[in-house]
Amino acid sequence: MRFLCMHKDPTNESMDNKPSKELIDGMGALIGEAMQKGIMLGGDGLLPGLTRYRLAFEKGRCDVTKGTRAGREEQLPQRLVVFKVEKPEQGLEWAKRFGEAVGAQRLELGPLTEAWDLGMGTRPPDAPYRFMILQTATPEYEAGKEPNAAQKQGLRNVLAEMQKAGVLLMHEALLPSSKAVRLNYRDNVRARTDGPFTESKELIGGFCMLQMRSFDEMAAWTDRFARILGGNIEVDLRIAADGAGGEGGAS
Repeated sequence: MRFLCMHKDPTNESMDNKPSKELIDGMGALIGEAMQKGIMLGGDGLLPGLTRYRLAFEKGRCDVTKGTRAGREEQLPQRLVVFKVEKPEQGLEWAKRFGEAVGAQRLELGPLTEAWDLGMGTRPPDAPYRFMILQTATPEYEAGKEPNAAQKQGLRNVLAEMQKAGVLLMHEALLPSSKAVRLNYRDNVRARTDGPFTESKELIGGFCMLQMRSFDEMAAWTDRFARILGGNIEVDLRIAADGAGGEGGAS
C-alpha cells in the first residue's frame, strides 16, 4: 500500500524557526535509508503558515486569504497536488484554476521548503517555485461518495493541462479518514487513534509518501521519524487511492 504520512507542526508559523543541523542530518539519514530500500516515493516540508493561502469557492467566486495559523479547525485533505512554476504568483493562478475545474469547496496552497530555506546555500536565479495544493474533504467524500462525472472530468482536464504546461510533479487522492490512523507522540510514546476524524488543530508541516505493507510497518517507521523531530508531534497516516477512474496516482 502507498501511505501518506502527514506530520503536524504547531510551531510552523515563523520563518525564524530553522531546523537544527542535528535534525537535518537525522532526517536526511532516515530518508536516504528509505530511498535506498525503495520504499520512499516522495516527500517535502511546507513553509510556515504565513506564506500559505486558503481558497474558498462559492457561486462562481474564489475568495483568497493569505496566512494560516494553528489552533483553528483544520479540515482534512482528500487530495494533494504538487507542482512547479516560474513565478510565485503563478502558483495561486494554478490553484484557482484547479479548484474551479474540480468543483472544490476549499483548497489550501502552500510553498514547499527548499534547501536555501533551511540555510543551505542561496537560491539559484533559475530555480522554480514549488507548491502543494491540498483539496479539503467534503462530508460526501468522507462518507465514501465518489466525485460526480463533471468533477471527474474536470480533474482529468486540469491535470492534463498541468502536464502539458510541464508544471505537474505529483498528484494523489486519499481514501476517506475512516481508513486512516492518527498517531500522537508525547515524549516519544505513541498513542494510536483509528479514524474517521473530523478535524485537526495543527497545521501540516510536511509529508512523506511511502510504500509499506501495513499500518503497523508504517507506524514503526513513523516512530523513528517522530524521534528525530523531538518526540512530541501528531502524524496522520492516510492511504493513497489506487488511481481508478482518474482518482489518484503520482505523475
